[in-house]
Amino acid sequence: MLKSKKINIGISIGDPNGIGIEIILKVLSESHLYEECNFIIYSSLDLIVKQQDFFKITTLPLKKIDSLDKIASDHINIKEVFSSSKFEFGKNDKEISANGIISFKEAVEDAKSKKIDILITAPINKSLSYSSSFKFSGHTDYLKNTFNIDPMMLMVSDNLKLGLLTEHIPLKDVVSEITTKKVIQKIKSLTDTLKNDFLIKAPKIAILAINPHVGDNGVIGSDDQNILIPAITDLNKDNNLIFGPFSADTFFCNENHKQYDGIIAAYHDQGLIPFKTISFGNGVNYSSGLPIIRTSPDHGTGFDIAGQGIASTSSFIQALKVGLDIYKSRNTID
Repeated sequence: MLKSKKINIGISIGDPNGIGIEIILKVLSESHLYEECNFIIYSSLDLIVKQQDFFKITTLPLKKIDSLDKIASDHINIKEVFSSSKFEFGKNDKEISANGIISFKEAVEDAKSKKIDILITAPINKSLSYSSSFKFSGHTDYLKNTFNIDPMMLMVSDNLKLGLLTEHIPLKDVVSEITTKKVIQKIKSLTDTLKNDFLIKAPKIAILAINPHVGDNGVIGSDDQNILIPAITDLNKDNNLIFGPFSADTFFCNENHKQYDGIIAAYHDQGLIPFKTISFGNGVNYSSGLPIIRTSPDHGTGFDIAGQGIASTSSFIQALKVGLDIYKSRNTID
């Protein structure tokens, strides 16, 4: 049985010049969502009103609040965290992008203090967002610093849950960032997430090799033998549910991935290319291992289509659905 209360969903707007606010408003135009949720957008009221008028999207009334004590269930609540209403679709503008970061940071603070139950983050542009007040490679890096926990960037779709050993770093730095200790920590973290957030009792986890063909017995490299295999061997002393390392070039052929509850890739493109090929538009980025629940759609800011009214809501809807499912898993009582 779920603990009885309306679920507070906080939403950061992403880059105002992108597709984030368009998608948020389209999704929140669905009245059935309000039966179990309150929605709080971190923005300025004028910015949301202007984009709502631009796209001619009908929603519940908007209400400006300065405190989450003033949430109205029959409104879309706008927590005013900056005053600007500026946007220029598709334009690279660091000043405007900075408002998306203010939105995100304020929403994180409310999640941290348990004023919101789920945080959904619309996309930011990493190069435009980087500044003297935000020296991070993205949302996940900021969350790592804020909570002093190394979350796993876990990509989630209906049939695939894929995490990364390394995230937004240059390819030349990947091997130096991977240690046996780190691999063990990441596998344990993913195991806990699959058990606690997705209610999989005995998750089977596959590990993709660092080198092509698992190094071909040292011909192409010994990193898999020296780093990954000791980690797998150590963890399998307790159970035999960790598998690999598998050669990444054939792992996703013939739907092999469906044999496993979770997969860990060594680096960003090794995991994200097959994930987005299989699941793009229905995938979700979940920051697993944190005390808060944070999800995000699997696409970027969409500057190339911003302002055209054609942005798809499918991934954002999935981000909301995954966040709610995880919340319910964490808050179910006997």
